[in-house]
Amino acid sequence: MTYIPGADYFLRWLPFPKGNGTDGGMVMLNDDGTYSVYMDTALLALPAKAKETWKHEEDHIQNGDLYNGKPISEIEDI
Repeated sequence: MTYIPGADYFLRWLPFPKGNGTDGGMVMLNDDGTYSVYMDTALLALPAKAKETWKHEEDHIQNGDLYNGKPISEIEDI
């Protein structure tokens, strides 16, 4: 990984296991305050779905969901 000064997030593509409970993406807070957005490589064949998933994960960052203390079931409305 290359460090990019001033970056807020890092996008990482990797194969997700089947039935992992996500919709193809997830976001995690890094120790330095940046975010890692993980996207399933299966979405590479589905550009519209990849864009939708990216927007969903970006919304979590912009909404401060990793800081609000709410349970994931409330954030994701599951």
